[in-house]
Amino acid sequence: MSPTSSIDPAEAARMLAEVEAANADLARRARAPIWYHPALGLLAGGLVAVQGQAVLLMLGAYLVFVVGLLLLVRAYKRRTGLWINGYRAGRTRWVSVVLAVLTALSVLGSAWLTREHGLAAGPLVVGATIAVIVTIGGFVWEAAFRRDLRDGGSL
Repeated sequence: MSPTSSIDPAEAARMLAEVEAANADLARRARAPIWYHPALGLLAGGLVAVQGQAVLLMLGAYLVFVVGLLLLVRAYKRRTGLWINGYRAGRTRWVSVVLAVLTALSVLGSAWLTREHGLAAGPLVVGATIAVIVTIGGFVWEAAFRRDLRDGGSL
C-alpha cells in the first residue's frame, strides 16, 4: 500500500478495534498478586525503620531490600508476562514521583527526629507509615496504569 492510497474505513475500524481489544486485555492482565504491594510497602518501610541503627543492621536491611525487590520483579513478570517502568509517561509517573518524594522526605524527617529530638522510635514510626503509604500507593499506581491502557496509552 502506498502512502498516498487511502485505507478502507471498515479496515481502519477493524484495526482500531484490535488495538483497543489488545489494550483492554493488557489492562486486565497487568494486575499484581494481592500480596505484591503490601510486600513492597514492608520492604520500603523496613528500609526506613532501620535508619540510624548499627551499620551491620542497615547493610542487612539494604540486602533484604534489594533481594526482595528482585523477587517482586520476578513474581510480577511471571504473573503478567511484562514489566513496566514506574516512571513511564502517564498518570503512573505522578504516583511514582509522589511516592518517591514522600519516602525521601520521611527518611529525612526520621533522621531529624532522631538527631534533633532524640526520638529513637522515630524511624520505626516513620517506617510503619511509609509501609502503609507505599502499599496504598502501589494499588493506586496499578489502577492508574490500567486506566492509562484502557484510555489508549501504551507501555
